[in-house]
Amino acid sequence: MQPVILLIEDSENDILLLRHAFQKAGLSRALNVVRDGVDAMSYLLGLGEFSDREKNPVPSILLIDLNMPRLNGLELLAWLRNQPEFAHLMIVVLTGSARKEEINTAYKMGVNSYLVKPTQAQSLQRLVDAFYQYWILQNHLPDPVPLTDLPLGAARRAAKSKR
Repeated sequence: MQPVILLIEDSENDILLLRHAFQKAGLSRALNVVRDGVDAMSYLLGLGEFSDREKNPVPSILLIDLNMPRLNGLELLAWLRNQPEFAHLMIVVLTGSARKEEINTAYKMGVNSYLVKPTQAQSLQRLVDAFYQYWILQNHLPDPVPLTDLPLGAARRAAKSKR
């Protein structure tokens, strides 16, 4: 069974290129996409439009862009690391930034890997193929935990109380 991957990316061009690369690598059905950190939080918590877990299953891997509107990748990472129910997630930053301070900050925040998006389609395909080989084939990822089996975090309790 393929792990579920949640891509958090705001660029339509990057989404199209990544979907194509993941499809060529044999992972197209495993890739779900949200456009920013706020939607990623809703997806992970199973709120609103993301409440259907058949359509929006709990991911095993997050691919996070850093530069996004509303809630950027570093802000999302800070939130994630304060949610014990998501400690099992493999987190890979996939961004256009190669700035050392962002790389160091991301690793200090506990990401498993930091990848800089190549600008060439062939290089992107090689990166996705390497991602597939290492993170999917070589690692033994935990099975996704159904949201109903997770303890409710403070963010989910707060979101539910606002309804």
